[in-house]
Amino acid sequence: MRDRIRASAVPAARAAMDARLQELMALPSLAAQLLLSAADQLAQSRPGDDLTITGWGRTLARADQRILSGYPQPVAQHAARRAMSALSAELWASARTRGEWAICLRSAARTV
Repeated sequence: MRDRIRASAVPAARAAMDARLQELMALPSLAAQLLLSAADQLAQSRPGDDLTITGWGRTLARADQRILSGYPQPVAQHAARRAMSALSAELWASARTRGEWAICLRSAARTV
């Protein structure tokens, strides 16, 4: 026997779920969001200065807190690993300003 009340609601629920899924698929991955957040911070705060190891650590920690807090630890760790693996060895070898790093991070974010 068909349930007349729920039968009419199913297509509407499916449409809402499909719309939400489309919204989620349009968002950048968590790894990309982490890199973009770090890039935004570097571009906004003294972009002409050289990026130090300490500065990179603080920037990454702030981006991690902003983007990954609230997610389960395995999800956050996977996203952070993907983000760091997107950074090439040449990027680490050359000294760059904070602004140049921001550009490189935005480029790397497109790959994850």
